[in-house]
Amino acid sequence: MPLLQIALDLWEEREALELARRLAPCADILEVGTTLLLACGLRIVQRLRDLVGDRVLLFVDAKIVDAGEEEAEAVFQHGADIVSVLGGASRPTLEGVWKAARRWGRRWMVDTIDLPLGSLEKMALLKELQPDFVGLHLPHDVVREEERAWQNVEFSSFPWQDFPLLVAGGITPRTLPRILALFHPEVVVVGSAITRSSYPEEVARTMRRMLDECSGESC
Repeated sequence: MPLLQIALDLWEEREALELARRLAPCADILEVGTTLLLACGLRIVQRLRDLVGDRVLLFVDAKIVDAGEEEAEAVFQHGADIVSVLGGASRPTLEGVWKAARRWGRRWMVDTIDLPLGSLEKMALLKELQPDFVGLHLPHDVVREEERAWQNVEFSSFPWQDFPLLVAGGITPRTLPRILALFHPEVVVVGSAITRSSYPEEVARTMRRMLDECSGESC
């Protein structure tokens, strides 16, 4: 059964904390989006941890691209369970994030948002390092401009079957079934479809139910 990750890509700390309180019962993972991290700094990670305790995992979308071990260490020190690093980062950076995650007993995700999907050399490196998740991530700007963006993206050159997948980028209740059928992801990330809805808990419950009903061949 795929996990539901709810992304808090917001600028206001108070709004993020209130939504986290309301949405935590539907989430497996709450994400400190890059926007929220830029606006509030790492203190928001600790505040969310204090708010939700151990009921859900905390993912920090730091998109690390340099100083991998040091930056991942700082994120984990503030209470995160999972951190992201960009797939285009250097081998030493990726290895640094891996080392920090191993030392803390936490997890790490490689985000392919900046990575040419045909990069065979980088794919070989990821297979060697075995991140906990590899993210198939459509950029926010692409999704915003193209309503049918997921239908227009070609992932055939990416060996996504070889990795535990996290899928993100403008996912809605309408697009979720196709994404589940195509990629069989371990984690589905939903942001604005929930957080910008007039009824965020209702949308979150809908997507939670859709994922709960997804198992084996039917997913």
